[in-house]
Amino acid sequence: MRPFYQFFIGFYCVLVFSSQSVWADGQVQQVRFHDAVSAYTKGDYKKAIEGFNSLTMEGISSSLLYNLGNSYAQAGQIGRAILNYERALRLAPGDSDIRGNLELVRKEKGLFQEEQSFGQRFVALLGLNQWIAVAAIAFVVFAGILLLPFWGRLKRSSRYGIASASLLITATACSGIIGQYQYWHDGVVVVADARLRVSPFESAASVGTIQEGRLLHPGKIHNNFVLVVDEAGRSGWLAADAFESIANF
Repeated sequence: MRPFYQFFIGFYCVLVFSSQSVWADGQVQQVRFHDAVSAYTKGDYKKAIEGFNSLTMEGISSSLLYNLGNSYAQAGQIGRAILNYERALRLAPGDSDIRGNLELVRKEKGLFQEEQSFGQRFVALLGLNQWIAVAAIAFVVFAGILLLPFWGRLKRSSRYGIASASLLITATACSGIIGQYQYWHDGVVVVADARLRVSPFESAASVGTIQEGRLLHPGKIHNNFVLVVDEAGRSGWLAADAFESIANF
């Protein structure tokens, strides 16, 4: 049997080499990101799109998706620009730069949104992960007040008041989670003049077109068609390859 120190040295070497490998991978990704940014500043938007897209295969961030959206916007691919701005907003709902560019592109293309309800604005205040964190913390406080003995020092009325408030916050955050889940599964039209049809068949009559970049709420799927509802409330069957889900990275 080998001495213990040999196992320790071996483990240490593996740890060091693994750390160096992770660090090297991070350095490579950083270089690729800067190459894509450089291509964007030089006006080579095709190369920038390819560079940012390749990085999304290894991980996503609001910054990466924001830059990808900018590249698509400059290349005239409005649908994919809006799609990536929407994705970036899901990760960073409070980022004014992302929201500003999204609204600018929509305004330039006449893609005016219907006024959001109070509930929609409320759900958009936090991202999905943030709503989950709020719900988890509030529920832990609620359970702790009921189960842990040291809370017994408080008056019963105070304990019940804190427990009730925690339960209300948990329920509210759960509503935010449900809303964000639905929000994530919206889609964006990524082709020009996508046609809505009365039934899920290529030969079906058209009920009009949906502009590229329009936000959609998808429903059931049949024959490579998706039943969708757009922001104005129009519904119909749309070819599945004509739009892309925001959650589909």
